[in-house]
Amino acid sequence: MGAPTVFRMTGWFKIASAIATILLAAAGGSLFFNGDAALYRGAGVALLVFGAIGFADTLLSRMVLDDDGIEIVSLVRRTRYSRDEFESAKVDGGIVVLKRRDGGWVKLPDTGRNSLAVRNTVHAWIRRGKSGDQKE
Repeated sequence: MGAPTVFRMTGWFKIASAIATILLAAAGGSLFFNGDAALYRGAGVALLVFGAIGFADTLLSRMVLDDDGIEIVSLVRRTRYSRDEFESAKVDGGIVVLKRRDGGWVKLPDTGRNSLAVRNTVHAWIRRGKSGDQKE
């Protein structure tokens, strides 16, 4: 049993998200404080909330590879797949996708990391599961 491998958002991804949040907050604040109509004030609050939720999601999102499976965590969803559900991993259009044994595909979320490096780590993790199955 090894320690789980965790892929979190990279620093530059967090910085970009923080900048986007600040810009949304500025636009929302401008609408809220300078708008005369209730619609403008409501849109301002919505922009503030939307920016804060997006930034929180960036901070909390992660993928965890452990001995049993992969867990994909975001602010509103937590999905877990067993390691033996997958055959391989590949990069398709800059996104890491996992091929399922039943023929389907699972797209992994972008964490801002090198897609090929993530693919290699995930593919090796899948292979370790296959070699562990053969020993038993």
